[in-house]
Amino acid sequence: MKKLSQLQWIYISLAGFILFTAFFYGIIRLRNKAELDGPAYFFLIVFIDLIATGFLAGAMKSVSMYQSTSPRGTLLLTGPIVVFCIILYIGYQYRPQEKKQILSLSVQLKDPTESKQILTSGAVSIIIDLFQQTRKINEDGIATFTGINQQYSGQAINLQVDVPGYHLAPAQSFRLSDSTVHTNLFLDLKKNVEVTSVFGRLISLPDKLGVPDATIHFAGTSKVTRTDSLGNFAVELPIKSGSELRIVASKGNKEIYNSLRNIYQNDFITLVEN
Repeated sequence: MKKLSQLQWIYISLAGFILFTAFFYGIIRLRNKAELDGPAYFFLIVFIDLIATGFLAGAMKSVSMYQSTSPRGTLLLTGPIVVFCIILYIGYQYRPQEKKQILSLSVQLKDPTESKQILTSGAVSIIIDLFQQTRKINEDGIATFTGINQQYSGQAINLQVDVPGYHLAPAQSFRLSDSTVHTNLFLDLKKNVEVTSVFGRLISLPDKLGVPDATIHFAGTSKVTRTDSLGNFAVELPIKSGSELRIVASKGNKEIYNSLRNIYQNDFITLVEN
């Protein structure tokens, strides 16, 4: 194998040095847009650093010196190793920075009982560790959350909705996606049902004694209750307080009461046997 001449070595080293200079200049100019990952960048830096060191220390006869003093003695480095370390240190300072991706979340709300009607009023609040945000629901029924730190990827979401007439079904859990930067949640809300509590007594005249074991039905609802041994009853009705309702009472196969009544919250009503 033919040995390289001094002049050929200078040309080869010079070409490597120019390559290093161009690469390093490109990294400095485009480091915010660089697509190189860390391992690939440092592999190229070390490779080109060796060429540049060979040119500076071999062909150009450049020498550097580094001296450090500590309680245990003095460290003195000279020669090509110092040139190599200086170039590597400069390359490290201008390494491409990893871009931190910002996460986002969209929550769409629907009413499953109304042919998937989209809900367009109200707000949604989320808590993810230390991140908290509240967003209004837009005309498409979506609340959008942005600026979520990447460190919360895959974490649990404490989600609350404030939509007039609706509530979120209990025992539901939500998490941010750990595979994409954007998470979509589609939630079916439940309609709030007004409940009116009613107490009362079914009596017979003229002695006003309670009628025991009678069946009382509230028309328009599925609620049916029975009187106790003193004729008392209590029931919760899925109606608005003040609503008019037909009450039908029967004993055995005989209807003993049938009348329209206005029902109010915590009202005590007396039913008189016909």
